[in-house]
Formats: sequence, structure tokens, C-alpha cells
Amino acid sequence: MEELKEEAAALLSINKKDIGTTLSLIDEIQRLGLEYHFKEEINESLRHVLAEVEEIDDTHSVALSFRLLRQQGYYVSSNVFKKLKDKGGKFKEELSRDAKGLLFLYEASWLGTREDEILDEAMDFAKVHMERLLVHDKDGVLAAQIERALEMPYHRCMRRLEARHYFTMHKDEKERRHVFFELAKLDFNLLQSMHQTEIKAISTWWRELGLIKKLSFARDRVVECYFWILGVHFEPQFSEGRILLTKIIALTSVMDDIFDAYGTLEELHQFNDAIQRWDVQDVSKMPEYMIIYLHSFMSLIREIEEELCRKGMLHHKYYLAESIKALVGAYFKEAKWANKGYMPTLEEYLNISVMSSGYPMLICVALIVMEQEVTAAVLDLVLSVPKAVEASALISRLRDDLVSTKMEQERKHVASSVQCYMNDHGVTEQVARLKLSTMVANAWKDLNQGCLQYSCPSQRNLNMLALNFVRMAEVIYKHEDGYTNPSGEMKQNIGLLLLHSVHG
Repeated sequence: MEELKEEAAALLSINKKDIGTTLSLIDEIQRLGLEYHFKEEINESLRHVLAEVEEIDDTHSVALSFRLLRQQGYYVSSNVFKKLKDKGGKFKEELSRDAKGLLFLYEASWLGTREDEILDEAMDFAKVHMERLLVHDKDGVLAAQIERALEMPYHRCMRRLEARHYFTMHKDEKERRHVFFELAKLDFNLLQSMHQTEIKAISTWWRELGLIKKLSFARDRVVECYFWILGVHFEPQFSEGRILLTKIIALTSVMDDIFDAYGTLEELHQFNDAIQRWDVQDVSKMPEYMIIYLHSFMSLIREIEEELCRKGMLHHKYYLAESIKALVGAYFKEAKWANKGYMPTLEEYLNISVMSSGYPMLICVALIVMEQEVTAAVLDLVLSVPKAVEASALISRLRDDLVSTKMEQERKHVASSVQCYMNDHGVTEQVARLKLSTMVANAWKDLNQGCLQYSCPSQRNLNMLALNFVRMAEVIYKHEDGYTNPSGEMKQNIGLLLLHSVHG
């Protein structure tokens, strides 16, 4: 494997002066899931590209350089796409017949902010012409890539899952760069073996905890929780953090069910009060199911604190507690609304649901258990819910609402964003859904903007966590609530990553 890595790194170095080839190599490395092996080489190559970006004029390289640079956190003006327009201000006619150029343009357009109006034009232009081209030619790898991009652009995809699909899509192409594919297949299967070991350990912990048998109302989704966290960081150096974060999300899921589906308001008041005081010593007046849950939850908190102590980071336990308090406070607020039958305004709802999405807490905990060099300043920033975290949480909540509203309203549940919008504006459900979908699109633009704002590596890592968490929301809530109902596409995706190795 080391020989293959050296050979791959040499290819990047040899082609450094050829920007088109460099961009193509970086794109392929990332799509194959190999980026973590070549971070320094990729950063060095992209800094060279950034210095030359104004001189790039061919369609493919303009679009690809823009996407790769913005992905990496470098600001590049969207004005570079003016090179692809004619004197009348429209995208050049010849581009409408360039399938690969259209694909590159379309993929780049998804990294826009609210200021990048030209990227909205680019997206519409590319989509129309790609769909037209597919009518006449649905065969071949390029057509398959276009179909997949139209289904979900690469920027919004779970990276590990996309690597798996990339192998399948290109398995019959004899001209692919042999060294990268051989390395990627070996790397994928080695990591899959590590991931299988992790999920076995987590499943054993979950079974021995016995929580689902004792709390039969709760969803049993520990494998789905692991899949969720695998999309945040799949790399080998995050193994310990991945296990702890999966445990957190699994127990948080049970907590969500306690608040949403089981606890009385008085019981939930006691629960919230105990968490806000961060003191669960006196739980004698709580119902048995809640005592059982809190015992398991605080046992996990002690496990995380012991790990922090071992790493000399025990001072970060404050942020662990504060992020959980904020989540539970939001759960309790929603429970009070549901109990009273109160219909919040959309603004009220979103102010609370950004926290109750769980993402601000999970991002904070992920930084604590996965990032060795995270600073107190960055953790303070997370607790303040900066733009990237807020956008990530908002997208997750709206995506969930758009696929699960009808199911959740069949039981006593706080009104969703769909009902809130309908009530605020007196419109039909169809109109509300269209408006909320527009809010998702704008929140993605805010997230893209947030990912360009960072002053240190820890803040850059924070932005990437926000991005990877929301990518998982896009995958899980794509057509349905794949977490609550995991028998369809969710089950297939889990199989691709945890059961089926790469061959050929």
C-alpha cells in the first residue's frame, strides 16, 4: 500500500505545472475517498492553482478549479464564469453541446452563496442542457455521472458512499489511472474491516446496555446511528471518536423519543430540570424508565470525560455539558408546545428547532472527541451557533420535516415547519413545501458562505463537521425519513459501506 501511495503522490508532483491534469487528479483522488492520504500534496497543488486561477480560460478547468478551491475553503470570485459567456451575457452556445463541461459547470454551481447570482444562472443552464443530452444518450459513464449529479450533486453527497458508487461506475473503464484505483480499492476494504470492528463493538455495548428492552417505545437504530457518524468522519484516525459519537447519537435518539412519544409533561419537566442543573443524583421521584435512561446516559458522559482526562482535555467537559443542556432545553420547549396544542410561528419554531435538530450538540461533541487541537475559542463559537452550524441544523430540520410531517402529525407532536408556514401565511401544503424548499436552498448558500470563513485549522474543522453532518441529512431524508424507516435505501447504503467489499 505504501508503494502505491508513493506512486500516486509522484503523479501529483509530476503534473503540478499542468493545471488541467492536476485538477483532474485531485478530483479523482477525492472521489475515490483517498484525500486524507494526500492532504499536503493537494493543498500545495491547489495553492498553485489559486495563484493562476485568473489565467485559466478553458471551460472544464474554470469550473473544476472553482469547485475544488471553494471546497477547500479558498475564496474564488464567481466572476470567473463570465469567461464562459458571450457578448450578450448568455452562456456560450458551444457549451450547451459539451456534456463534460456542463457537468463540471453544474457541480460547481452548487458551491454558490447568496451573492453568486451567476451560479444560479449556471445551474439552470447546465441542468436544462444535461437533461436534453440524456434524452438522446443514456449510455456510458459520462451519462451515468450526469444522471447521478442531477439526482444529487457531489457537494451534497456523503463522501464515503460516493466513493463506493464511483468504483461501480468506472469498473469497466480500462483507461482509468490504475494506481489510484488499486490504492482506493485496497484502502476502502481495509477501512471497511476497521468499520466492521467498530460497529461490532458498538452493537455489543448497545446489547449489554439493554435499553431498548427496558424502554420498548424507543427506536432501535444503533447501526443507522453509526452510518450517520461514518458520513461525518470515516478516516482511521477518528476511530475512537467515531465510537463515542455513535453512542451519543444513539442515546440522544432515545431521549428524543422520551420527549416526543412517551414522557408526560411533568416527567419531562423533572428530566429537563435535572439536566439543566447537571445533577442526576436525586432521581427518586422520577419514573423508573427515566431513571434507567439517565443512568445509561450519565454513564456515557463519564466515559467521555475519562477519555478527555486521558488526553489532557478535561477542561472541555464544560462544553459537553452546555451543548447537552441546550438540546434538552429545546426538546422541553417543543414538548410544552405539543402538550398545549400551541401552534408556533415559523420564526418561533425555527429558533427552537435549530437546537432540537441535535446538530449544534453533535458538532460540539464531535469537536471534543475527534479533534485533538480544538481550542476553547472554537468551542465557545460552536455554543454561539455560528452561520455554518445554524445553516447545517436548519437544513437538517427542514429536510426531516418535508419527508416526515404526515407521519409525525398522526401522534401528539409539535407542529412542523410545514404546518407553521401554512398557518402563518394561509397557504396550501404544496405552497408551504415549495417555500421551505427555497429556504433549504438559501440555507445551503449560507453554509457555503460560512465554510469560507475561518481563522484557524480548528474553525476549518468545525465548518467541515457542519458540512458533513448536513450531507448526511441530505442522504437520510432524501425521499423519506430513512432513520425512522430504514428498510429501503438506507438499508442498501449501509450494506454498501459495511457489508460488501470492493472487487474488480
